[in-house]
Amino acid sequence: MEGTRIFISFFLYKSRKTTKGIIPIFARISYEGKRLNHNTGLFIDEKSWDGKKYLVKGNKPESLEINKSLAALKTRILQIHNNLNEQEISISIEVIKQRLAGKDIEKKTLLEAFTYHDNLLLKDVGTKNSRATLTKYRTLQNKVTKYIQQYYKRKDIFLKELNHEFVVNFEIYLKVTEQIIHNPAIKYIQHLKKIVNLSIAHSWITVNPFRNFKCSIKAVERGYLTNEDLSKIEAKHISNARLCRVRDIFLFSCYTGLAYADVSQLKPANIVTGVDGEKWINTFRQKTNVRTSVPLLPKALSILTPYLENAAAEIFPIISNQKINAYLKEIGDICDISKKLTFHLARHTFATTITLSNGVPIESVSKLLGHTNLKTTQVYAKVVDTKISQDMQQLKSILSDKTQLDK
Repeated sequence: MEGTRIFISFFLYKSRKTTKGIIPIFARISYEGKRLNHNTGLFIDEKSWDGKKYLVKGNKPESLEINKSLAALKTRILQIHNNLNEQEISISIEVIKQRLAGKDIEKKTLLEAFTYHDNLLLKDVGTKNSRATLTKYRTLQNKVTKYIQQYYKRKDIFLKELNHEFVVNFEIYLKVTEQIIHNPAIKYIQHLKKIVNLSIAHSWITVNPFRNFKCSIKAVERGYLTNEDLSKIEAKHISNARLCRVRDIFLFSCYTGLAYADVSQLKPANIVTGVDGEKWINTFRQKTNVRTSVPLLPKALSILTPYLENAAAEIFPIISNQKINAYLKEIGDICDISKKLTFHLARHTFATTITLSNGVPIESVSKLLGHTNLKTTQVYAKVVDTKISQDMQQLKSILSDKTQLDK
C-alpha cells in the first residue's frame, strides 16, 4: 500500500509441504522493520504458484477462488491498519496479529486487564518498578471492583463496555463514596487510563473511553516547616525512645530530601565519599529508579553517624509509612507544631526551607530531589515568599546605597 509503512505479500511455506505434495500459502506482513508470517489456511502445489505476482496461476475456478481469498485477506489487513490509524492507537506487528486473530477480544474484562498489568509489574519490582507502585495499582483495582459492584451490580465489566460515562461516574464515585479529594482522585483515574491504554495497545478495546475526558490536577501549595519549626522539633526533649528514632529519621529527611521509601532502604554502601572529599548519599529513588546524589549537611551527618556505626543491613530501623506518620502526629503535638506532620512534609521542607530559601538554584534542587522534570520542582519554588522578600530587601539596600553615592 503506497504511502504507508505496511507491506503485504504472499509466499509458499515450502518446508511445510504435506504428504500430498501441496504447500501452505502464508501472508508476510512487514511493518517498521518487523515481520509477521500469517497462515492463510490455503494450500497449492508449487507449479501453480506465481512467486512474482503472489497469486495462483491460471483461470481455473479453484485458482480464482484462492486468489479471491488472498485479495480479501490483504484488504482485511489493510483495513485493520487503517482502523488503528483512525482510532489513534499505537500500531505494531503484535497489535495487527491480535486484530487478525481476533482471539476472544470482545470477552476480555477490565479486571482481567488489571491482572495482566499486575503480572507485568511483578516481573519488574525492584528493577523498573517499586513495590509501592504495585500497591497503588492493587488499591486502584480494589476501588474499581467496588465501583462496578455498586454502579453495575456485577463483579466485572467487559472492556468493550467502557465508555465516557464509565469514567465520569468513577470520578464521582471516588469523590462522593470514597470521600477522596480532587487531586488524589484524578491520580487514581490517571492510573486507570494506563490500564485502558494497555488494553488498547493489545487490541482488547477499540474505543478509548478517555478520549474526551481531561485528567486535570489542580495546583496546590505545598506545606513545609520553617526554621523555627525545625528548631522546636530539634530542641524538644523526648524521653520515649521510639519517638526519638522517628524524630531522627524525619529530621534526616528534612536535611537530605529523601522520601520515606528511600530512607527506609538506605544501606551503609549508599554512604560514599564525594568529589569534594565529604560524605554523600548515593542511591536510586525507589519511585522512579533515578540516581540521586546528596551531599550530607552537618545536621544530617550528625543524625546519621550513630545509626551508621550500628547498622547491619538498613541504616535506620524499618517502620511502616502508616505507623511513622502516626508517630509524627504525636511528635507534632509534643512540639506544639500547628502543621500536620507527615513524612512527605520533610521532603517539602528540604526543597523550600533548606535549599531554595538559602539560594540553592532550582536546577540543583531538582537533581537533589531526584526529579525527572524541572516542572515538578517548580511547585516548591512558588511558596518561597521569604526568599523573595529577602532578595528584594537586599536589592532595596543596594539601590539606596547607590542613590546616596550619586548625591
